[in-house]
Amino acid sequence: MPRASILWSERTNRRGSALILVLLLTVTLAAIALSAILITGSSTILTHSFDRERDYRYAAEAGLAMGKSALSKDTSIHLPDSGHVTLISNGTITGADGNVIPNLYVNVYAGYSGNVTGEFGQYASIVSEAFDSSGARYVRRLELAAENFARYAMFTNTFPAGLCYSTGEFIRGRAHSNQGWYSCGTPTYYDTVSAVGSISGGSPIFEKGKISGASVIPIPPVSKLAILQSYAAAANLDVISQGTNLSNVRTRIEFVGVDLDNDGTINGTDEGFFRVYQANAAYAGRVRVKDSVINGQNVPPDSLCGDWHVEDGELRFFPTFVHGEAWFKSQISSGELISSPIDTVHNASAVTTSERDKIMSHTGFRCYPAGDPHLVSSERRHALPAQGSASWQKGGDDTTFTDSTVYGYWQAWGGNNAPVVTAFNAITDTLYVGYKHQADDARLWPLDRSLNPNSKGVIHTHGPVALNGVLRGWVTLYAQTDGSAQGTVLLIDDLVYAQDPASVLCANLFGVIADTSIMIADNAINSPLRSGKNGSAYRWTDGNDNGMLTANNFVFHGVTMSRTGTVGVENYDLHPEGSATFGNCNTAHTGRGCIQQAGGVIENFISATYSDNYDGFGENRSVDQCLNTQSPPYFPTTGRYLNNRFSEIDPARFDVATLFSKLQSGN
Repeated sequence: MPRASILWSERTNRRGSALILVLLLTVTLAAIALSAILITGSSTILTHSFDRERDYRYAAEAGLAMGKSALSKDTSIHLPDSGHVTLISNGTITGADGNVIPNLYVNVYAGYSGNVTGEFGQYASIVSEAFDSSGARYVRRLELAAENFARYAMFTNTFPAGLCYSTGEFIRGRAHSNQGWYSCGTPTYYDTVSAVGSISGGSPIFEKGKISGASVIPIPPVSKLAILQSYAAAANLDVISQGTNLSNVRTRIEFVGVDLDNDGTINGTDEGFFRVYQANAAYAGRVRVKDSVINGQNVPPDSLCGDWHVEDGELRFFPTFVHGEAWFKSQISSGELISSPIDTVHNASAVTTSERDKIMSHTGFRCYPAGDPHLVSSERRHALPAQGSASWQKGGDDTTFTDSTVYGYWQAWGGNNAPVVTAFNAITDTLYVGYKHQADDARLWPLDRSLNPNSKGVIHTHGPVALNGVLRGWVTLYAQTDGSAQGTVLLIDDLVYAQDPASVLCANLFGVIADTSIMIADNAINSPLRSGKNGSAYRWTDGNDNGMLTANNFVFHGVTMSRTGTVGVENYDLHPEGSATFGNCNTAHTGRGCIQQAGGVIENFISATYSDNYDGFGENRSVDQCLNTQSPPYFPTTGRYLNNRFSEIDPARFDVATLFSKLQSGN
């Protein structure tokens, strides 16, 4: 066959293939177009979904912000101990354009979370639910920490004109005034200072700035503290005070740490106690350790102040007036007492100013408040019932305890004392063996739940109380006004933690609340004294408590709150003791030294602590860093809340009642 015919035949056999190619190309292009349409549609749907999710999230967060604002500003809102309250129901959200976002609503709920009692701080949760009519939801939770007054190093409701922080003084923590804030000279503020009014005066150093025009933070009313009495009563830590005010206070609470586990420390959680001394009506001055005045000089009371002598190989304390007693002279002569130098009084009936001056010059000369075990030789001679001479003609130490004398008595604890006795029976440490007698007679009031199961760390007094001692534990003490008995606190001596708060963070915390004032006593312990001998030198009559060097200053560990009064210094401008080289606090012209407080001050009005005439105390307060995050048990909050943490909640399983039930399971 010719070649042309063959080619033509092959060509005619391929007829229709072009059509197939065209069809394939058409289908391919259609598929691509359809895919593009689908992808574009999906992208639009996803974009719309993301936009809607963003709207839900922003709506939920807006609901949290509105809830926090309502909780902080609306005083009619009260969160229940269990369950929740609804702050917003089916609320709408307005966008940035000023228009309400369509088909989007919020519900906002609030309630306590965690341990709702507030013993170690208080937390609340706000839950915001954003939803639409189709049932779609987005749920966010904001946990808030209630701001505690304990975080303030200095807080005053009023700041009287004429007062100011001056050169040589400083505040190391947060400070606030519900009025103005005044400085003179160059005080240093190491943290933010805020005031509702202006911050003015002097040339202060602000390490972290200042805020004028701040919001008012109200002092808590007594109704906010009413629950504290019931907490204390449940643990038998409710004390009926004797006396009506600072001038005649007759009740003293002394904190005591006891080494129960024989490890040489008082670090155990169950090793914190206190004891309660009740003075008889005629002897309130002995609780205050009131000084005398001779030749125009403030003189220590001879029955409460004295020095040390070796007796039976042990260093023991003897009040000044004992040195003139025949039995004391006899023991010195016989060698039973070692006295170097000899300091006996020539006349048995009197102590001269020169003899007192000699005794006061001895190392360790100091004073103790009424009821203290060291005063055995001056208090037991009048014991009820009468004690034999052998029981009181001797020196005192930490454990020569006297339950009752003509001056007053140590009150027994009213709780179940059996666990306390058992714990003390295990003591082998010779330093603390003597406390067993006090435990047997229920004179040591346990603070920890291991020995006092109902304890929540709260002590309550009906009226005035004097405080001193070494505290082990987390404690809040509330001195409440009861009728004519003013809820006031007198700090008669140093009160320190069992562990230095600068070395061991959060081992101990102490909060003191008084309905009226909290005052550092002007007494024979806190103020330097002279012997009454004209021209004699000033001497400090304070000791070094718990191994801490506290002499020459007033040392207090804890945070103090005066609801209607001040946290101040008694007679701050009377009997100036100091000079250009003596008694100053930093460069402040004081006479009694510094107030060395690790903690904060909250008060209704700020008051002067010295007059710059070599008198009173200067302020040398530091911050207990633990108070930035923790607070003493049930210490009042400011009513403001701080953000703690955010979290998302699965909307498919969200039920508000169930959620808050779980959040409050720590109760």
